Amino acid sequence: MSTNTRTQRILILSANPIGTSNLRLNEEMREIKEGLKRSKQRDYYLLETAQAVRYRDIHRAILDYEPNIIHFSGHGAGEEGLVFEDEIGQAKVVETEALAGLFELFAEQVECVVLNACYSKVQAEAIAQHINYVIGMSQAIGDRAAIEFAIGFYDALGAGKPVEFAYKLGCLSIRIAGISENLTPKLLTNNHSQTQLITRASQSELKINPSIKPEKPADNLRSGQGIDYTLLRDLLADGKWQEADQETMAIMLKIFTREKEGWLRSQDIEKFPCSDLEVIDQLWVKYSNGHFGFSVQKRIWQDIGAIPSQTLLGEHVGWYLKDQKKWLFGSELNFTLNALPGHLPRLGTWWAALFSRLETCKI
Repeated sequence: MSTNTRTQRILILSANPIGTSNLRLNEEMREIKEGLKRSKQRDYYLLETAQAVRYRDIHRAILDYEPNIIHFSGHGAGEEGLVFEDEIGQAKVVETEALAGLFELFAEQVECVVLNACYSKVQAEAIAQHINYVIGMSQAIGDRAAIEFAIGFYDALGAGKPVEFAYKLGCLSIRIAGISENLTPKLLTNNHSQTQLITRASQSELKINPSIKPEKPADNLRSGQGIDYTLLRDLLADGKWQEADQETMAIMLKIFTREKEGWLRSQDIEKFPCSDLEVIDQLWVKYSNGHFGFSVQKRIWQDIGAIPSQTLLGEHVGWYLKDQKKWLFGSELNFTLNALPGHLPRLGTWWAALFSRLETCKI
C-alpha cells in the first residue's frame, strides 16, 4: 500500500458501550489527528471520525466517507466478535464472520484495517481474507499501549512510510514507552488469498517476502531454579489445558519446596523468580494464541478499572458465577479455548500479589 501517491481517507470508528470498562478513546483520536496534522504528508490525508458507533452505523459510515483506512478503537470479545453499541448504548457484539463479510463488500476500496481492541486478532484473520493489510491484537492490550501504537503507526503513515514500516514503528513505540506489550499487535496481509502473519522479527529478516514463511521463535525454557519446563511446553502445545494447569501449579510448588503442603503463601508469590514467571507466562500465552496466561489476567485486572475486587476479576475470567454466587475450582473449570480470556492458569487466591510481581518483573 502506497501512502504518498494519492489522497487517503481514514475513518476512525470508536465504541465504549455502557457497562464496559472505560477507555481513553478521545485521547487516542486526538493523538492520531495531531500526528497527521503535523506530518509532512498531511495534504494527502482526510480524517473522519464516528463515535459511539452502533452496529448499523458501521456500513453507513463506510458508505458515507468511502475510507481507504479504517481504524476501530474499542473492546474486543475474542472469538465472539467486536463490541459496538445498540440503540440505547448497551454492548452489542458483531460476530467475526459478519464483519468479514462486510469488509468483503468493500474490498476494492478499503486497503487497511486497524483493530485497536483486545483479542481482535481473530477478526483480523477473517478480514485479512479480503483486505490487503489488517492489524489485530493477539491478547488484551492496555490503554497506554493502544495509544502508543496508534501514535507510532499514524506518525509513520503521515511521513509517507508504507504500512509494514508503520506497523513496526507502532510496536516499537510501545516498547520505547516502557510497556511490555509490544508483541501484542499483529499484522496480517492478503497475498493472492493466502493470509500470512507478519511479526516484527520476520519482517526484518524476510524483508516482506510473502513466499517465505517465518519460523516460530524457539521457546524460552531457561529456569533460574533448575526447573525442566519441557513437560509444560509439550502439554500446552498439545492443547492439554487441564494437565498444563496442574503442571503449572506443581512447578510453582516445587520452586518453593511446598509439594507436601500443596499450596503457596502470598510471601512466596511476592518473591517468585522473574525468569521462571516469564517462562510460564510466555508458554501459556504462546500456545493459547494470547487467550490464557498470567499477563493476560493482569491486563484484564487493569482494564476493569477503579479498584477491582477478586470477585469482579472472577466474573471477567469465568471463575465466579455471579448468578449462582459460586466459585469454580478444579475440574469445574473450562479447559477449552471456549473459556473466557484469562481463564487459565488458575493459581488460587493470591492474585493481587501475583499481578504486583508481574509488574515488578516487567511482564
